[in-house]
Amino acid sequence: MSDAWDPPTVLRAAAEWSWVPPDADCVVTDVTLTRWPAWAQGRVVLTGLASARAPEGVLRDAVERARAWGSDTLGVWVSASSTPDLTDLLLSRGALLEDTVDVLARALDQGLREPPERDGRLVVRRVTDVDGLRDADRVDTAVWDQQPMDDDRLAAAAQTLLSDDSSEIRVVAYQDGEPVASAGVTLAPAPRPELGTVARMWGAGTVPDRRGRGAYRAVLEERLRLSAAAGASLALVKGRVSTSARLLRRAGFERYGEENYYRLTL
Repeated sequence: MSDAWDPPTVLRAAAEWSWVPPDADCVVTDVTLTRWPAWAQGRVVLTGLASARAPEGVLRDAVERARAWGSDTLGVWVSASSTPDLTDLLLSRGALLEDTVDVLARALDQGLREPPERDGRLVVRRVTDVDGLRDADRVDTAVWDQQPMDDDRLAAAAQTLLSDDSSEIRVVAYQDGEPVASAGVTLAPAPRPELGTVARMWGAGTVPDRRGRGAYRAVLEERLRLSAAAGASLALVKGRVSTSARLLRRAGFERYGEENYYRLTL
């Protein structure tokens, strides 16, 4: 890892990043509270904890907003850099730990290793048109248990992804001509201007009956290549401990910490 990307800076880049689905309702103060749209399960999630308030006040306000939005649960992401740390308070109120992700990163300014030879039946393509976006959505629907895009969502996604100034990259892996894996990257400013751009890598998944055949690694390699070509100096990913984290570490990523997702029933 480059000396400029020391562990505190990597963790700061991770803390600045939380996923907000398109069409979500989002309230940003000293924390971020998001109501996901119905197509993405409609959950209410608290992230971006950077508050000087007491834990009880932060959680109370989030619960009140979640209830006002009609939710009977509140999701909370907590990391080592979260202030305040809500872990003990959440557990005391019966919250369940539902997910843990490792914060993983690798430098992109020192060249990339040649990828292993790939099965000739497996190809990866960057999404450059609406048809490619439909293929990515087919994979996402199967992997993430979300509703497929309707025409309005597809048009909005295409406008964002395919614009000349887009900061987003999407790729799809095809096996025997069928879309089997998809993944995305968002290019974002690094925590310090001299570090340039960080590649936030997200949404990688393979349809269940095609797993274990190299598709995940293939979309990972292509995103690394495209991110480096776009000038990013760091690839950052939050990998599930139970699934992708091991694969990412084998691909040269280093672990810098973890984030935990708690679900509180209201």
